[in-house]
Amino acid sequence: MQEHWVTGDCWLGCERTGVPVIWLGPLQWDGQHAPVHACEPCLDRLKAQALAYFMQRRPVAV
Repeated sequence: MQEHWVTGDCWLGCERTGVPVIWLGPLQWDGQHAPVHACEPCLDRLKAQALAYFMQRRPVAV
């Protein structure tokens, strides 16, 4: 998968603007859509959280 970084605003909490961000997908709310972007530090934090979640849910091999 090829990543397409653009200059924009991070939607994941740091609220930085004018930084390299990557599109994560659309946010849908009340019939509306908005493009959600994340900067690299926020994306790294999100990936770490997801990995921790996946590791906790991994079935035990017997």
